[in-house]
Amino acid sequence: MTTSISNLTTRGGAISWTSRPPVPVDARWNDVWLTVTPIWAVLAVCRVVFYELERIRYPSVVPPVIADAVQELLLWPRVVLGCYLTIRIWRRRGFSSAALVALLSTLVFGLLSRPAYAIGSLLNSHDAEARQWLDSFYTTSPIRSAAFYPWLSNIVEYGVLYLSCMAVMVGYFSFTGLANERRLRHRVEVVADQERLKTLRAQINPHFLFNCLNSIVSLSDTQPVTQLLVTQLSDLLRRTLEASRKEEHELFEELTYVEECLEIEQTRLPARIDWRINVDAGCARAAVPSLLLMPLVENSVTHGLRGGAHPVLIEINVWRTDKELFIQVGNTCSDRPPARDVVRQGLGLPNVRARLDILFGHCATFFADRTDQGRFEVQIGLPLRELRAASLREGPPCVS
Repeated sequence: MTTSISNLTTRGGAISWTSRPPVPVDARWNDVWLTVTPIWAVLAVCRVVFYELERIRYPSVVPPVIADAVQELLLWPRVVLGCYLTIRIWRRRGFSSAALVALLSTLVFGLLSRPAYAIGSLLNSHDAEARQWLDSFYTTSPIRSAAFYPWLSNIVEYGVLYLSCMAVMVGYFSFTGLANERRLRHRVEVVADQERLKTLRAQINPHFLFNCLNSIVSLSDTQPVTQLLVTQLSDLLRRTLEASRKEEHELFEELTYVEECLEIEQTRLPARIDWRINVDAGCARAAVPSLLLMPLVENSVTHGLRGGAHPVLIEINVWRTDKELFIQVGNTCSDRPPARDVVRQGLGLPNVRARLDILFGHCATFFADRTDQGRFEVQIGLPLRELRAASLREGPPCVS
Protein backbone atom coordinates (compact mmCIF):
# COMPACT_ATOMS: atom_id res chain seq x y z
CA MET A 1 0.00 0.00 0.00
CA THR A 2 1.47 3.35 -1.03
CA THR A 3 0.81 6.93 -0.05
CA SER A 4 1.29 10.23 -1.81
CA ILE A 5 3.59 12.92 -0.44
CA SER A 6 2.90 15.56 -3.08
CA ASN A 7 1.54 17.91 -0.42
CA LEU A 8 4.82 17.85 1.55
CA THR A 9 7.32 20.61 0.74
CA THR A 10 10.36 22.18 2.34
CA ARG A 11 10.98 25.91 2.30
CA GLY A 12 14.19 27.27 3.73
CA GLY A 13 14.68 24.22 5.93
CA ALA A 14 11.15 24.39 7.32
CA ILE A 15 8.44 21.84 6.76
CA SER A 16 5.33 23.01 4.93
CA TRP A 17 2.25 20.81 4.70
CA THR A 18 -0.24 22.18 2.21
CA SER A 19 -3.91 21.36 2.72
CA ARG A 20 -6.07 19.57 0.16
CA PRO A 21 -9.20 17.44 0.23
CA PRO A 22 -8.61 13.97 1.68
CA VAL A 23 -8.04 11.33 -0.99
CA PRO A 24 -7.74 7.60 -0.37
CA VAL A 25 -4.44 5.93 -1.10
CA ASP A 26 -3.77 4.58 -4.57
CA ALA A 27 -4.60 1.03 -3.48
CA ARG A 28 -3.63 -1.95 -5.59
CA TRP A 29 -5.94 -4.81 -6.48
CA ASN A 30 -4.58 -7.02 -3.71
CA ASP A 31 -5.11 -4.25 -1.15
CA VAL A 32 -8.72 -3.78 -2.27
CA TRP A 33 -9.85 -7.38 -2.24
CA LEU A 34 -8.05 -8.12 1.02
CA THR A 35 -9.89 -5.18 2.57
CA VAL A 36 -13.30 -5.58 0.91
CA THR A 37 -13.59 -9.35 1.46
CA PRO A 38 -13.84 -9.30 5.28
CA ILE A 39 -16.16 -6.28 5.14
CA TRP A 40 -18.48 -8.00 2.67
CA ALA A 41 -18.25 -11.25 4.64
CA VAL A 42 -19.49 -9.52 7.79
CA LEU A 43 -22.37 -7.85 5.95
CA ALA A 44 -23.29 -11.08 4.15
CA VAL A 45 -23.27 -13.17 7.32
CA CYS A 46 -25.45 -10.59 9.08
CA ARG A 47 -27.93 -10.69 6.19
CA VAL A 48 -28.04 -14.50 6.08
CA VAL A 49 -28.57 -14.68 9.84
CA PHE A 50 -31.36 -12.11 9.57
CA TYR A 51 -33.22 -14.12 6.91
CA GLU A 52 -32.68 -17.35 8.81
CA LEU A 53 -34.38 -15.77 11.81
CA GLU A 54 -37.17 -14.57 9.52
CA ARG A 55 -37.57 -18.09 8.12
CA ILE A 56 -38.03 -19.39 11.66
CA ARG A 57 -40.84 -16.88 12.13
CA TYR A 58 -42.40 -17.37 8.69
CA PRO A 59 -41.36 -20.82 7.39
CA SER A 60 -44.07 -20.87 4.72
CA VAL A 61 -43.06 -17.52 3.23
CA VAL A 62 -39.27 -17.13 3.42
CA PRO A 63 -37.27 -19.48 1.14
CA PRO A 64 -34.27 -21.43 2.54
CA VAL A 65 -31.28 -19.21 3.26
CA ILE A 66 -28.98 -21.33 1.09
CA ALA A 67 -30.11 -19.12 -1.76
CA ASP A 68 -28.97 -16.05 0.18
CA ALA A 69 -25.58 -17.61 0.93
CA VAL A 70 -25.03 -18.50 -2.74
CA GLN A 71 -26.17 -15.04 -3.75
CA GLU A 72 -23.66 -13.30 -1.45
CA LEU A 73 -20.89 -15.55 -2.76
CA LEU A 74 -21.74 -14.77 -6.39
CA LEU A 75 -21.92 -11.05 -5.71
CA TRP A 76 -18.59 -10.94 -3.85
CA PRO A 77 -16.35 -10.54 -6.98
CA ARG A 78 -18.62 -7.76 -8.24
CA VAL A 79 -18.28 -5.93 -4.93
CA VAL A 80 -14.50 -6.12 -5.13
CA LEU A 81 -14.45 -4.99 -8.76
CA GLY A 82 -16.81 -2.07 -8.13
CA CYS A 83 -14.83 -0.86 -5.11
CA TYR A 84 -11.55 -1.16 -6.99
CA LEU A 85 -12.81 0.85 -9.97
CA THR A 86 -14.29 3.51 -7.69
CA ILE A 87 -11.16 4.09 -5.66
CA ARG A 88 -8.96 4.11 -8.75
CA ILE A 89 -11.17 6.68 -10.48
CA TRP A 90 -11.22 8.80 -7.33
CA ARG A 91 -7.45 8.81 -7.21
CA ARG A 92 -6.93 9.59 -10.89
CA ARG A 93 -9.91 11.75 -11.88
CA GLY A 94 -11.35 13.15 -8.69
CA PHE A 95 -14.38 12.74 -6.48
CA SER A 96 -17.05 13.66 -9.07
CA SER A 97 -16.01 10.91 -11.49
CA ALA A 98 -15.71 8.43 -8.64
CA ALA A 99 -19.22 9.29 -7.40
CA LEU A 100 -20.62 8.67 -10.90
CA VAL A 101 -18.84 5.31 -11.11
CA ALA A 102 -20.15 4.39 -7.66
CA LEU A 103 -23.75 5.17 -8.63
CA LEU A 104 -23.54 3.25 -11.92
CA SER A 105 -21.89 0.26 -10.23
CA THR A 106 -24.60 0.35 -7.54
CA LEU A 107 -27.30 0.16 -10.20
CA VAL A 108 -25.58 -2.73 -11.98
CA PHE A 109 -25.00 -4.49 -8.67
CA GLY A 110 -28.67 -4.16 -7.74
CA LEU A 111 -29.79 -5.53 -11.11
CA LEU A 112 -27.47 -8.53 -10.76
CA SER A 113 -28.61 -9.33 -7.23
CA ARG A 114 -31.97 -10.84 -8.35
CA PRO A 115 -30.48 -13.26 -10.95
CA ALA A 116 -27.82 -14.26 -8.38
CA TYR A 117 -30.58 -15.15 -5.92
CA ALA A 118 -32.31 -17.16 -8.63
CA ILE A 119 -29.16 -19.23 -9.13
CA GLY A 120 -29.08 -19.92 -5.42
CA SER A 121 -32.75 -20.94 -5.46
CA LEU A 122 -32.05 -23.44 -8.27
CA LEU A 123 -29.78 -25.34 -5.90
CA ASN A 124 -32.75 -25.79 -3.59
CA SER A 125 -35.54 -26.11 -6.18
CA HIS A 126 -37.12 -29.09 -4.37
CA ASP A 127 -38.33 -26.70 -1.65
CA ALA A 128 -41.84 -25.33 -2.23
CA GLU A 129 -40.95 -21.76 -1.28
CA ALA A 130 -37.90 -21.83 -3.54
CA ARG A 131 -39.99 -23.11 -6.48
CA GLN A 132 -42.58 -20.43 -5.82
CA TRP A 133 -39.91 -17.74 -5.89
CA LEU A 134 -38.41 -19.15 -9.10
CA ASP A 135 -41.82 -19.18 -10.80
CA SER A 136 -42.22 -15.53 -9.84
CA PHE A 137 -38.76 -14.73 -11.19
CA TYR A 138 -39.43 -16.40 -14.56
CA THR A 139 -42.72 -14.56 -15.03
CA THR A 140 -41.40 -11.09 -14.11
CA SER A 141 -39.19 -8.76 -16.06
CA PRO A 142 -37.76 -5.35 -15.10
CA ILE A 143 -39.13 -4.00 -18.39
CA ARG A 144 -42.76 -4.69 -17.50
CA SER A 145 -44.24 -2.00 -15.27
CA ALA A 146 -46.13 -4.48 -13.09
CA ALA A 147 -42.95 -6.39 -12.31
CA PHE A 148 -40.76 -3.32 -11.88
CA TYR A 149 -41.29 -3.03 -8.12
CA PRO A 150 -39.62 -6.33 -7.11
CA TRP A 151 -36.56 -5.36 -9.15
CA LEU A 152 -36.57 -1.85 -7.70
CA SER A 153 -36.79 -3.32 -4.20
CA ASN A 154 -33.73 -5.49 -4.89
CA ILE A 155 -31.80 -2.56 -6.35
CA VAL A 156 -32.47 -0.45 -3.25
CA GLU A 157 -31.76 -3.26 -0.78
CA TYR A 158 -28.53 -4.45 -2.34
CA GLY A 159 -27.49 -0.95 -3.36
CA VAL A 160 -27.51 0.08 0.28
CA LEU A 161 -25.56 -3.05 1.16
CA TYR A 162 -23.05 -2.37 -1.61
CA LEU A 163 -22.62 1.30 -0.73
CA SER A 164 -22.17 0.42 2.94
CA CYS A 165 -19.33 -1.91 2.03
CA MET A 166 -17.77 0.76 -0.21
CA ALA A 167 -18.09 3.44 2.48
CA VAL A 168 -16.26 1.28 5.03
CA MET A 169 -13.54 0.50 2.48
CA VAL A 170 -13.04 4.16 1.50
CA GLY A 171 -12.98 5.17 5.15
CA TYR A 172 -10.36 2.55 5.92
CA PHE A 173 -8.11 3.56 3.03
CA SER A 174 -8.55 7.26 3.79
CA PHE A 175 -7.62 6.71 7.43
CA THR A 176 -4.64 4.56 6.41
CA GLY A 177 -3.44 7.17 3.96
CA LEU A 178 -3.77 9.94 6.53
CA ALA A 179 -1.91 7.89 9.13
CA ASN A 180 0.88 7.11 6.64
CA GLU A 181 1.22 10.77 5.68
CA ARG A 182 1.35 11.80 9.33
CA ARG A 183 4.08 9.24 10.03
CA LEU A 184 5.97 10.43 6.96
CA ARG A 185 5.61 14.06 7.98
CA HIS A 186 6.86 13.28 11.48
CA ARG A 187 9.81 11.33 10.05
CA VAL A 188 10.73 14.19 7.70
CA GLU A 189 10.41 16.74 10.49
CA VAL A 190 12.71 14.66 12.72
CA VAL A 191 15.29 14.44 9.92
CA ALA A 192 15.01 18.19 9.32
CA ASP A 193 15.52 18.90 13.03
CA GLN A 194 18.56 16.63 13.12
CA GLU A 195 20.05 18.43 10.14
CA ARG A 196 19.41 21.79 11.78
CA LEU A 197 21.12 20.59 14.95
CA LYS A 198 24.12 19.42 12.93
CA THR A 199 24.27 22.82 11.25
CA LEU A 200 24.11 24.62 14.59
CA ARG A 201 26.90 22.50 16.04
CA ALA A 202 28.97 23.03 12.89
CA GLN A 203 28.59 26.79 13.37
CA ILE A 204 29.52 26.69 17.06
CA ASN A 205 32.72 24.63 16.82
CA PRO A 206 34.52 26.62 14.08
CA HIS A 207 33.49 29.89 15.74
CA PHE A 208 35.24 28.89 18.94
CA LEU A 209 38.20 27.53 16.99
CA PHE A 210 38.73 30.85 15.19
CA ASN A 211 38.72 32.77 18.47
CA CYS A 212 41.28 30.40 19.97
CA LEU A 213 43.52 30.68 16.92
CA ASN A 214 43.34 34.45 17.13
CA SER A 215 44.41 34.20 20.75
CA ILE A 216 47.39 32.05 19.81
CA VAL A 217 48.43 34.45 17.07
CA SER A 218 48.32 37.37 19.50
CA LEU A 219 50.76 35.52 21.81
CA SER A 220 53.13 34.24 19.17
CA ASP A 221 56.00 36.29 20.62
CA THR A 222 55.89 34.38 23.92
CA GLN A 223 56.89 30.87 23.05
CA PRO A 224 56.07 29.02 26.33
CA VAL A 225 52.58 30.48 26.54
CA THR A 226 51.96 29.72 22.87
CA GLN A 227 52.93 26.11 23.33
CA LEU A 228 50.66 25.84 26.34
CA LEU A 229 47.75 27.30 24.40
CA VAL A 230 48.32 24.97 21.47
CA THR A 231 48.37 21.99 23.81
CA GLN A 232 45.22 23.10 25.59
CA LEU A 233 43.44 23.82 22.31
CA SER A 234 44.43 20.47 20.82
CA ASP A 235 43.09 18.58 23.83
CA LEU A 236 39.89 20.63 23.91
CA LEU A 237 39.22 20.15 20.18
CA ARG A 238 39.74 16.42 20.48
CA ARG A 239 37.27 16.20 23.35
CA THR A 240 34.70 18.47 21.73
CA LEU A 241 34.80 16.48 18.49
CA GLU A 242 34.01 13.37 20.51
CA ALA A 243 31.19 15.17 22.28
CA SER A 244 29.72 16.50 19.02
CA ARG A 245 29.01 12.93 17.91
CA LYS A 246 26.53 12.55 20.79
CA GLU A 247 23.21 14.30 21.09
CA GLU A 248 23.62 14.70 24.85
CA HIS A 249 25.86 13.85 27.78
CA GLU A 250 26.00 14.39 31.53
CA LEU A 251 26.34 17.86 33.01
CA PHE A 252 29.69 17.21 34.70
CA GLU A 253 31.17 16.33 31.29
CA GLU A 254 29.81 19.55 29.79
CA LEU A 255 31.30 21.55 32.65
CA THR A 256 34.68 19.89 32.02
CA TYR A 257 34.71 21.32 28.50
CA VAL A 258 33.68 24.70 29.87
CA GLU A 259 36.58 24.73 32.35
CA GLU A 260 39.07 23.82 29.62
CA CYS A 261 37.74 26.66 27.49
CA LEU A 262 38.05 29.12 30.37
CA GLU A 263 41.58 27.92 31.14
CA ILE A 264 42.59 28.78 27.59
CA GLU A 265 41.09 32.24 27.89
CA GLN A 266 42.72 32.76 31.29
CA THR A 267 46.09 31.73 29.90
CA ARG A 268 45.67 34.43 27.28
CA LEU A 269 44.52 37.09 29.76
CA PRO A 270 45.43 35.93 33.27
CA ALA A 271 44.75 39.27 34.96
CA ARG A 272 41.35 39.89 33.40
CA ILE A 273 39.45 36.58 33.47
CA ASP A 274 38.29 34.60 36.46
CA TRP A 275 35.40 32.18 36.96
CA ARG A 276 33.38 30.31 39.54
CA ILE A 277 31.20 27.21 39.02
CA ASN A 278 28.56 26.31 41.61
CA VAL A 279 26.65 23.07 41.15
CA ASP A 280 23.99 21.92 43.59
CA ALA A 281 23.90 18.32 44.76
CA GLY A 282 22.10 15.93 42.46
CA CYS A 283 22.77 17.90 39.27
CA ALA A 284 26.07 16.50 38.03
CA ARG A 285 24.50 13.45 36.38
CA ALA A 286 21.69 15.36 34.70
CA ALA A 287 21.44 15.01 30.92
CA VAL A 288 22.15 18.13 28.85
CA PRO A 289 22.60 18.64 25.07
CA SER A 290 26.22 18.26 24.02
CA LEU A 291 28.25 21.50 23.94
CA LEU A 292 25.24 23.57 24.99
CA LEU A 293 27.18 25.82 27.39
CA MET A 294 30.22 26.45 25.19
CA PRO A 295 28.68 29.32 23.20
CA LEU A 296 27.27 30.83 26.42
CA VAL A 297 30.71 30.88 28.03
CA GLU A 298 32.33 32.20 24.87
CA ASN A 299 29.71 34.94 24.74
CA SER A 300 30.49 35.84 28.36
CA VAL A 301 34.20 36.14 27.60
CA THR A 302 33.85 38.05 24.33
CA HIS A 303 31.27 40.58 25.47
CA GLY A 304 32.54 40.80 29.04
CA LEU A 305 35.95 42.01 27.85
CA ARG A 306 34.38 44.58 25.59
CA GLY A 307 34.37 48.23 26.59
CA GLY A 308 37.46 48.63 28.79
CA ALA A 309 40.26 47.01 30.74
CA HIS A 310 38.16 45.87 33.69
CA PRO A 311 38.39 42.23 34.90
CA VAL A 312 35.63 39.83 33.99
CA LEU A 313 34.16 37.39 36.48
CA ILE A 314 32.18 34.54 34.90
CA GLU A 315 29.82 32.63 37.17
CA ILE A 316 28.04 29.41 36.33
CA ASN A 317 25.31 28.35 38.72
CA VAL A 318 23.37 25.09 38.42
CA TRP A 319 20.38 24.07 40.52
CA ARG A 320 17.37 21.86 40.19
CA THR A 321 13.77 21.33 41.18
CA ASP A 322 11.81 18.11 41.11
CA LYS A 323 11.26 18.33 37.35
CA GLU A 324 13.61 20.99 35.96
CA LEU A 325 17.33 21.71 35.71
CA PHE A 326 18.38 25.37 35.67
CA ILE A 327 21.72 26.66 34.39
CA GLN A 328 22.73 30.30 34.76
CA VAL A 329 25.78 31.79 33.03
CA GLY A 330 26.60 35.36 34.02
CA ASN A 331 29.48 37.76 33.58
CA THR A 332 30.44 41.25 34.65
CA CYS A 333 30.32 43.75 31.81
CA SER A 334 30.64 47.47 31.11
CA ASP A 335 27.66 49.72 30.71
CA ARG A 336 28.43 50.53 27.10
CA PRO A 337 27.13 47.63 24.98
CA PRO A 338 23.31 47.36 25.01
CA ALA A 339 22.28 43.96 26.34
CA ARG A 340 19.53 43.49 23.76
CA ASP A 341 22.05 43.89 20.94
CA VAL A 342 24.17 41.15 22.51
CA VAL A 343 21.19 38.79 22.36
CA ARG A 344 20.36 39.56 18.73
CA GLN A 345 23.89 39.64 17.28
CA GLY A 346 26.30 36.81 16.65
CA LEU A 347 25.76 33.05 16.52
CA GLY A 348 26.10 31.90 20.13
CA LEU A 349 22.87 32.89 21.88
CA PRO A 350 20.55 32.46 18.85
CA ASN A 351 22.01 28.99 18.25
CA VAL A 352 21.45 27.95 21.86
CA ARG A 353 17.89 29.22 21.78
CA ALA A 354 17.25 27.39 18.47
CA ARG A 355 18.64 24.11 19.81
CA LEU A 356 16.48 24.32 22.93
CA ASP A 357 13.41 25.01 20.80
CA ILE A 358 14.11 22.00 18.55
CA LEU A 359 14.95 19.58 21.35
CA PHE A 360 12.48 20.58 24.05
CA GLY A 361 9.97 23.04 22.61
CA HIS A 362 7.83 24.67 25.30
CA CYS A 363 9.42 22.46 27.98
CA ALA A 364 12.63 24.54 27.90
CA THR A 365 13.08 28.18 28.92
CA PHE A 366 15.65 30.74 27.76
CA PHE A 367 16.25 34.17 29.30
CA ALA A 368 19.04 36.64 28.58
CA ASP A 369 19.29 40.21 29.88
CA ARG A 370 21.34 42.69 31.86
CA THR A 371 20.83 42.82 35.61
CA ASP A 372 20.85 45.82 37.91
CA GLN A 373 24.25 44.83 39.32
CA GLY A 374 26.10 45.50 36.04
CA ARG A 375 26.03 41.89 34.92
CA PHE A 376 24.76 40.10 31.87
CA GLU A 377 23.08 36.76 32.59
CA VAL A 378 21.70 33.93 30.52
CA GLN A 379 19.45 31.41 32.24
CA ILE A 380 18.09 28.24 30.67
CA GLY A 381 15.73 25.62 32.08
CA LEU A 382 15.59 22.02 30.90
CA PRO A 383 13.47 18.98 31.78
CA LEU A 384 15.37 17.15 34.50
CA ARG A 385 16.38 13.56 33.85
CA GLU A 386 19.48 11.44 34.16
CA LEU A 387 21.16 10.09 31.06
CA ARG A 388 20.50 6.43 30.39
CA ALA A 389 23.64 4.45 29.83
CA ALA A 390 21.90 2.17 27.33
CA SER A 391 21.27 4.93 24.80
CA LEU A 392 22.99 8.29 24.48
CA ARG A 393 20.75 9.25 21.57
CA GLU A 394 17.41 8.89 23.28
CA GLY A 395 15.26 11.94 22.60
CA PRO A 396 14.08 14.37 25.25
CA PRO A 397 10.87 13.49 27.09
CA CYS A 398 8.99 16.62 26.04
CA VAL A 399 8.77 18.04 22.52
CA SER A 400 6.20 20.54 21.29
